[in-house]
Amino acid sequence: MKIIYLKYAWVPLLISLIIFYLCCLISFDNIPEVEIEWIIPLDKVVHFLMFFGLSGATAINYIHLKRGRVEMWKLLLGAFLLPILYGGFIEIIQHYFFPLRSGDWADFLADLLGSLTALPVAIVFKNYLIKNRFR
Repeated sequence: MKIIYLKYAWVPLLISLIIFYLCCLISFDNIPEVEIEWIIPLDKVVHFLMFFGLSGATAINYIHLKRGRVEMWKLLLGAFLLPILYGGFIEIIQHYFFPLRSGDWADFLADLLGSLTALPVAIVFKNYLIKNRFR
């Protein structure tokens, strides 16, 4: 039974590693300049989308594993609280251990909002699966 968790955990783990690489290991020189003007700075949009993807993938994998019959506290812990803590951890280590990077509260806020925005999407997905697929 434990092997099935690995089947569903590899996507969130891969996304987590990519986020860590993009946020901590890639130098500013390797980040392309984007000339698009946004109301919200583009790097905050990227943070939002990374954590929306991480939380969404984690939630969808858990929901699918449990065939839609999830324990909500486990969904909230694994797909939302842990990614939010991960985002905070990344900002802290950027500040203290990566001299070319800096921790940023606005990045953390974008991470938080991305994870929280994935919650209603996950709930809609859960209800869809229960209604249409796992009857």
